[in-house]
Parts: sequence; structure tokens; C-alpha cells
Amino acid sequence: METFAENPSNIWAVVPVKRLSQAKQRLAPVLSHNERVKLARTMLHEVLTTLCASELAGIVVVTSDPMVANLASLFDARVVHDGTEAGVNAAVQQGLESLDAVASALIVPADVPFATASDLRAIIAELQHNPVVLAPALSDGGTNALAMRAPDMIVPKFGEDSYLRHQMQSRAKGFACGVVSSDGIGRDIDRPQDLVAPIATGKYSLTAALLAELNVSNRLGVGALPLCVRHM
Repeated sequence: METFAENPSNIWAVVPVKRLSQAKQRLAPVLSHNERVKLARTMLHEVLTTLCASELAGIVVVTSDPMVANLASLFDARVVHDGTEAGVNAAVQQGLESLDAVASALIVPADVPFATASDLRAIIAELQHNPVVLAPALSDGGTNALAMRAPDMIVPKFGEDSYLRHQMQSRAKGFACGVVSSDGIGRDIDRPQDLVAPIATGKYSLTAALLAELNVSNRLGVGALPLCVRHM
């Protein structure tokens, strides 16, 4: 069987995406339903754009939302229907099961719009040295990217404190676990405070532009939101 060392380019991204109508409900105190839908779609667009610039074999989007499926098709992504709608980890598992056994996987949530292609290439490069690679969230102890040399090395457990759980799983199975940290991949948007976290300048962001258009900073009584993130 072909190994990762023999074909390190066979890396597929897996992106779980819930129905846009149900996305980002924790932002309801700040954003209306339609604004949350627009934000979720914009973030997904940025994530898919970044993945397309990251030298991957392909992209798998797991969703039950026709609008998401249509957007994914514009990026030549393979769409896996989320038949169970049982949450992010069940969706990720469906995506992993759609991959060849010899493929490597890079799992990226749809709400990390400030991740750069350089961030993702750094994660892919780290797979050369470690069979499991994690990118920790800057808040809540979560995981904002998980890469594995094979789709079944550990069981994805995304959510709060998942960074530690993924590390513990890797250790228990005897897999060395690499870590790639950056402001870009580390930032997700899930809670109201995430809408106005500091962003370094350098790279234009559709998501930051949308939040500025929605006047989020004034709604929350904080300073103006920059429109750029640091180019990594």
C-alpha cells in the first residue's frame, strides 16, 4: 500500500458545513438571522478560496444545504451529503469515510476565514514530520485544523477543549503530534466577542469587510474593525 512518504501530495481537505439557516446561532444577540446566513456563507467562501490555494489533492464539503453544495461546486469540491445532520463530528466522519484509505486528511472548519494558504501549507509540511498535526484555536481550547496521514488515525472530536482531547488520543495511539499555531488559523468566529477580536493588517478579508458593513463594532460598543488580516 502506498504510504504518505511515497505520495505526500494526496491530501484532501474535509470541510463540515451545517445548514446556513442554522449557522452561528450564538451570534443571535448581535446579528439577525439573515446576517448570520450571509456571514456563514462569506466565511465558507473565504475558507474554500484559501484551500484552493493550498496545493491539495481535492476538497470534500459535507453538508445537507443545497446552497452550500452549489457554492462548493464553484470550487470543484466534492460534495458529500450529510444524511444524519448529527453535528460537526458526525459530518467530519462522513467526509473521512468518503476518502481513499491511502489519502491523507486536512479537516478545516468553515468558520476560520482568517486562515491563510501559508497557514495550511505549514500544517501540510508538518505532516512530513508527524502523523497527526493540530492547529489550536486561540480561545476555548478548540481545534481549528486537524491533519492526519490517514483518514482513521484518530477520531475527530471538535468542540471546546478538543485540542487537548486530540492530543490525548494521539498520545494513546502512539502517534507523534505536531502543532502549528498562528493568528490566522487560530481565529474562528463563533461568539459575539469573536466578531471584534484584534486583526493585524496586511491582507484584505471579505469577512472583516462584511462585519464592518454590518457595523458590528458599533453594535458592541467597541472601536472600528480593521478590514485586513496579516498575510502569513
